Amino acid sequence: MKKIDKIINFMRVLEEVCVVKRDLLLFDGTTENDAMHIFKLSFLVMMIAPYLKNKVDYTKMLELALVHDIAESKTGDYTAANQIAHPELKAEKKKRETAAIKELKAMLPPPLNQKIYSLYQEYEKRETPEAKIVSALDKLEANLQANQYKNGDVHYWQDCENGKEYYKLSQMKKALVAEIDEPVINELENAIISLARQNIQKSNINISE
Repeated sequence: MKKIDKIINFMRVLEEVCVVKRDLLLFDGTTENDAMHIFKLSFLVMMIAPYLKNKVDYTKMLELALVHDIAESKTGDYTAANQIAHPELKAEKKKRETAAIKELKAMLPPPLNQKIYSLYQEYEKRETPEAKIVSALDKLEANLQANQYKNGDVHYWQDCENGKEYYKLSQMKKALVAEIDEPVINELENAIISLARQNIQKSNINISE
């Protein structure tokens, strides 16, 4: 198969990413999908990058943001709340996504296949500064989006599968953010946690129930 034919076929896979539903709702009540999340994460990378104190590869961060969820085109989304409630899902998620990214790699022509596969593996290992930053921003973007529905009405969290876990997640400091030690990311995390607490209070929700 010609490389252009393979690229066109891969674009069809990216269309599948666009229909993977996530738990989170947009401001108007529309259900978020993976492509929306990837779009917003990429912009967050762009907006945070100028304020990082340490030198990083900006292009690589954008590429990591673009590829980090493409395996979900084959596996669907495993929500954070479900993984907390059912720890065995983490192993299942890892196994299925490993198979999926190998399948996607086989679809692409060289050297593109190896590049995308390597980027995905780099993100999953979270060993490089770029992967750690994008991974941290991935979680922060999701936390921020969770607060956008109807100007901060967070009642809907408990209606998601194992959604009560979102009330805990929304207020948790992330170890990876502390490890990165970038003031702008710390500031972003603190602002999002503060927003979540305000929305929980505004929505008259008792998270101990």
